[in-house]
Amino acid sequence: MSRKVTLSASAQAVLDGSGNGTASAGPQNPGEIWYPAAVAVKASTNVKEAQARVYAGNAATDAYFADGTTWGSTGDSTSNVAGPLFPGQQIFAVWTGGDPGAVATVTITGTRQVP
Repeated sequence: MSRKVTLSASAQAVLDGSGNGTASAGPQNPGEIWYPAAVAVKASTNVKEAQARVYAGNAATDAYFADGTTWGSTGDSTSNVAGPLFPGQQIFAVWTGGDPGAVATVTITGTRQVP
């Protein structure tokens, strides 16, 4: 019998020399299903304000685009995230134009079903 528990997951990426990077997280265990309610993005510095795009699904491509923000460094969040997500699928956050070397973080909240 499965049960629902709180989902609170995060992933990080170090932005490259152009201020770009991608971080992702998703269900890993067989039978686990994520129901994301919100996705937040931020970076450790914001001299240059990165843009961030959020994707939910199999890849960080237009087919799975969920939302975007011009506040990818200062911090922003979206509840415009499609679910459910199954093992092999991810929430992707893609930053562009931020501070090289900044640590970018994506945080996913909601519920998850576990076997």
